Amino acid sequence: MPTPPLPIDGLLAPLLEACRPGATVLLQAPPGAGKTTRVPLALLAGLNLESGKPGAASGRIWMLEPRRLAAKAAAQRLAAELGEPLGQQVGYSVRLESCISAATRLEVLTDGLFLRRLQANPGLDRVDCLIFDEFHERGADTDLSLALVRQARELLRPELQLVLMSATLNLAPLAEQLPGATVLTSKGRCYPVAISHQPPRPGERLAQQVVRALEQHWLEPRGDGESVLVFLPGQREIQDCSRAIAATDWGKPSHQGVECVPLHGNLPLEAQGRAIGPASSAAGKVVLATSIAESSLTLAGVTLVLDSGLSRRNRFDPGSGLDGLVTVPASQASADQRAGRAGRLGPGRCLRLWSPAEQQRRPAFDPPELLEVDPLPLALQLAQWGDPLGRDLHWIDPPAPAPLKEARLQLDQLGALAATGRLNSHGQRLARLGVHPRLAQLLLLGEQLGQLELACGLAVLLSERDPLNRQEAGSDLLRRLDWLGENRPGDSSQRRLRQLQSQLQRQVRQLGGVSSSPPAAMPVGRSVTLSEAAASLVAAAYPERLALARAGKPGRYLLSGGRGAVLHADDPLVACTALAVAQLDGQGQDARIQLAIPIDIGQLRQLAEHPGGQGNIAVEARWDGEGQRVRCERSLRLGALVLERRSWSEAEPALIRIALLEGLRQLGLEALPWDPVSRQLQQRLSLAHQLLGDPWPDCSPQQLLDQLGEWLGPHLNGLRSREDLQVIPLGEALWGDAPWSLRPQLDQLLPVALTVPSGRQVKLDYSSGQPVLAVKLQELFGARTNPMVLSGQLAVTVHLLTPAGRPAAITQDLAGFWERSYPEVRKELRGRYPRHPWPEDPCQAQATALTKAGLQQGSHRA
Repeated sequence: MPTPPLPIDGLLAPLLEACRPGATVLLQAPPGAGKTTRVPLALLAGLNLESGKPGAASGRIWMLEPRRLAAKAAAQRLAAELGEPLGQQVGYSVRLESCISAATRLEVLTDGLFLRRLQANPGLDRVDCLIFDEFHERGADTDLSLALVRQARELLRPELQLVLMSATLNLAPLAEQLPGATVLTSKGRCYPVAISHQPPRPGERLAQQVVRALEQHWLEPRGDGESVLVFLPGQREIQDCSRAIAATDWGKPSHQGVECVPLHGNLPLEAQGRAIGPASSAAGKVVLATSIAESSLTLAGVTLVLDSGLSRRNRFDPGSGLDGLVTVPASQASADQRAGRAGRLGPGRCLRLWSPAEQQRRPAFDPPELLEVDPLPLALQLAQWGDPLGRDLHWIDPPAPAPLKEARLQLDQLGALAATGRLNSHGQRLARLGVHPRLAQLLLLGEQLGQLELACGLAVLLSERDPLNRQEAGSDLLRRLDWLGENRPGDSSQRRLRQLQSQLQRQVRQLGGVSSSPPAAMPVGRSVTLSEAAASLVAAAYPERLALARAGKPGRYLLSGGRGAVLHADDPLVACTALAVAQLDGQGQDARIQLAIPIDIGQLRQLAEHPGGQGNIAVEARWDGEGQRVRCERSLRLGALVLERRSWSEAEPALIRIALLEGLRQLGLEALPWDPVSRQLQQRLSLAHQLLGDPWPDCSPQQLLDQLGEWLGPHLNGLRSREDLQVIPLGEALWGDAPWSLRPQLDQLLPVALTVPSGRQVKLDYSSGQPVLAVKLQELFGARTNPMVLSGQLAVTVHLLTPAGRPAAITQDLAGFWERSYPEVRKELRGRYPRHPWPEDPCQAQATALTKAGLQQGSHRA
């Protein structure tokens, strides 16, 4: 029976024409155009025709898919198109499962599996054409694979053909980066999809919105066996919606029996296959799916798509070194891809659960995953390839250099790098395992310690979806290990994880060679418990995530990497003194601990004392605020964690000085031995710097505090306490290293005191930031001009005092005061102080600090 025509069919002839040896073809075809089904078979037929000719290609094609389910489903459809069983001309290879034979010419595999094959065989022997399907998803492994393949083709296999297929990607920028590429575009979907919108009501939860959409847009118009595909951001929302649907009374008998199934990447392939198959009854089926259903899957019976418009993306925070799942609005391209799922088998509908205006504000495309995720796996792949920072690779979007360099440091901490920067034997074994480098580290250490089964169990639990409800089970990783070891015959999730555990065990045993793994925190001299062994393995995989409880703060921890972490108040581990943390949520000020194992302080001490480990023993000095002195201590540290602290007799003088300066910052400048002379000097120098600039030292209080070490540090040798500070020669400290010639200049420009007409020397007050002369009014009789400093450029503010020492007037114009203000002051004060002279003409009077009687006695003696 002939297959129905598809929009892509018209491009197959130009595609075959373009696919010459060494060619690159970019194929853009909207969802439903048939690219995944038609293109590989057309290329296979073309290669089969050529393979019989002398010197022709071997006719082998690999097609890369971003997900296991998509790879298996695509292979099944392709084999069905040929009328053959899987494993003949068409086969597939995914994790845990493979179906190929010597007759297989077209193999569908995941891009992660392809990367491992490429690293082992950069020349891709006997492979003539690579097809990157769903390239628009821009997965990290996909982008890296393309960059490595381009270099391998350039150096080793110039005849290798590349075909990049995309449903929504704008190919123009990509074509610019791939010189000589042929661009082919297919127009239109198989069937039209009508798009409408249902924005949420105020306060309406997502699950309620989905139920409302099903009631209003699917239940009544649906046909027999019809399915609806609901796109949700993650498994939590899938569970919420499933519960809400189960609790809804649909009312009519015809609405009963609706099947509700999940579809996400952590389901076993068997369960995923059931989700994409037809409904089991005429009542129809609701498929609650993550973005996994955006790919080249065709779900039987789907004519309606409900799109929440949300995606959950894994983002790496370089500041914290942690991954975190964030929920973000799906891009316009992603929304188009999702809508296309409704038009694969006939005319369909798509209901978007947001407004048309919001659709216009969304980004056109999602950012490439390579730019957002943990760079450590990428760093390992690049080191294995021999280009540690990827400088010689042709990237579509190059990774940021700074996070990649930081990831290189982490590889070095994992003991994976040789002095040349290439992978050593341990690093090679890490890379060949095909799991995250941290988990590979855990596996190899487990093998070395005779705990391989435990290590594989931990690796599986940490790489897959948490099998237990975290709200009920808390963050204790040991409870997950217990669950994995229980006898649960009907639990498909446990069966799948055990399969993964067994496969990892086989992989590690097949590696061969010996690893020089990092030190383990295993107790010495006795048998090891499961908890101690598990904690040691986690500590080796995540050395910066060892956690020590903060004193007096239940549930709050300090991580060895320096960051804070927190446990929920009801978590069963909340009373633990120390934890080996395996998973953290990087969002928020303090990371939330998600999975951890209690670890003994003795194990941490053993790690800290192990040669070549993270620990260090340091003699340090710190300021004791209560005793107001420097304390010297010897501490045992593991990263940022202080495991032990004891008093010590001595520390480096520089450390004592730093601690004393820290104490002085806490106490403030008033703790220094200020006297009137040193305080006035500080004020004079500050004013000189303000008015004249350099080289006069800036002695303003804020500057003195900010630069405490520079001006005071040289005078702290041998000092340890607040009491010791009293011997500091502040005058010398304030001058610092200023030229000696400035000292006499300061006395000339801003003098300590001025001689007033009475003959007395009166100190100037600089505390206000300006020079002030406070003197009895009678002592300035005869002074016709105002006192000046700074070589006559700065007027002194004169505080004219009464005989009792109280301010009578303030002026910077003494001549003007005598002329305008003195008569009024005289009239007011002569009656109050009759014993003192109050001449009518003060400019002609004798300056004096004496009373009238005192003046007369003086004249008699004269």
